[in-house]
Amino acid sequence: MKAIRWLLKLVLVMITLPLILAVWLAKWFVVFLHHCSAWFFYLLGSVLLVTAMLSFLLQQSQGMEALQMLIGGFVIFMIPQVVGSVVVLLELAAVMLQQVWYI
Repeated sequence: MKAIRWLLKLVLVMITLPLILAVWLAKWFVVFLHHCSAWFFYLLGSVLLVTAMLSFLLQQSQGMEALQMLIGGFVIFMIPQVVGSVVVLLELAAVMLQQVWYI
């Protein structure tokens, strides 16, 4: 009975190991993309936000146009935050797959 349990645990480890490696590779890829593009999105979002505020304050645009630029700048500024949460979810999936090893 002990040998069968050990054999089943070995099979579970062999099945989950490629899944864990795939999740880790996906996480590393997403982290790489996040760090490479975050500065660009932050800069672009900040430029849109500043442009919207200044154009409204200097009366170069109406309220609705400034609001559209503010919303667009906020959405662009938040893209790296959403990608960061995807990284956290991928790490959570890897940890959950590792829990199979401790059965």
